[in-house]
Amino acid sequence: MLSVLLSGSRLVVGLHPDPGLAMIIGAFAFALGASIASFLNVVIWRVPRGESIVRPPSHCPKCNAPIRWWQNIPILSWLALRGRCANCREPISPRYVIVEFIGGTLFLSAFLKYASSNLLFLPFAWIWISLMIVGSFIDFDHKLLPDFVTVGGMVLGVLCGVLGAVLNASLADLIWSLGGLALGFSLLWLVRFFGSKAFGREAMGLGDVFLMGAVGALFGPVAVLVTLIISSVLGSIVGLAMVAFAKTRLGHFAEIPYGPYICLGCLVWMFYGPGLVSAYLNLFR
Repeated sequence: MLSVLLSGSRLVVGLHPDPGLAMIIGAFAFALGASIASFLNVVIWRVPRGESIVRPPSHCPKCNAPIRWWQNIPILSWLALRGRCANCREPISPRYVIVEFIGGTLFLSAFLKYASSNLLFLPFAWIWISLMIVGSFIDFDHKLLPDFVTVGGMVLGVLCGVLGAVLNASLADLIWSLGGLALGFSLLWLVRFFGSKAFGREAMGLGDVFLMGAVGALFGPVAVLVTLIISSVLGSIVGLAMVAFAKTRLGHFAEIPYGPYICLGCLVWMFYGPGLVSAYLNLFR
C-alpha cells in the first residue's frame, strides 16, 4: 500500500539496454538537455522583456554580432571562446553555460531515474525540468512566474494522468493527478491568503500557487506535502542568511522569490522523495 501511495504516474514501461548502449543513450540525454537549455537561455532573457524568442537570431548582447552555429554549441563553445564574444571579446556571462550544464545534468539524471522503470513518463519529466529551469531563473530575475510554466505544468500533469488512465484502463492515475493538483493549489492558496492577512500585503505571488498545483498534478498529493516542507526549509535558510548578511529585513521575506525553492523541492521529490518518505515512516515502526 505504501509503494502505491508514494508512486507518481504508473506509466511502467522499462528500458534495459546493455551497459555500452546505456552510456551512449545517457550521453545523448545530457547533450539533449544542454541543447534545450541553450534555447531556454533565450527564453529566460527575452520572454520577460516581451521580445520574440525567434527573431532576431542569437547575437552578442554587447556588440550585436550574430552568433554562428559553431559558436553556439552548448558548453563547449563557451569554454573554447574562454567566456568571451568571438567578435568584440567582451565577457559572456557564465550563467549561460551554468544553465546549459544544469539542463544536461538534470536530463541525464531523469533518464537514469525513469528509463528502466517508468519510460513513458520520461518525456513528461524532461518537459517539466525545462519549465522549472525557465521559471526559476525568470523568478529570480523578475519575481515573475510565466503562465506557460505554471498553467502549462498543470496541463502537463493532467495529460500525464489521462495517458496513464488510458494505458492502464483505470481512472486511478487521472484521479491521482487531479487530487494532487487540487491539494497543491488549495494548500498554497491558503498559505498565500493567511500570509497576506498576517503581513498586511501580498505574501506570495499567485504564480507560486499555480506552480505547486503543477507539482501535484505531475507527482501526486504526497509530493505536494514533501515539496512544501523542503521548499519552506530551503527558503527560510536562504532568507535568514540574507538577514544575517543585511541583504534584506526580517519582515520582507515576501520579497524573496519562492518559485525556485518549489522547483528545488520538487527535484528532491523526483529523485529521492519516495525513499525519503519511506525512511521517515520506518522510524516509527
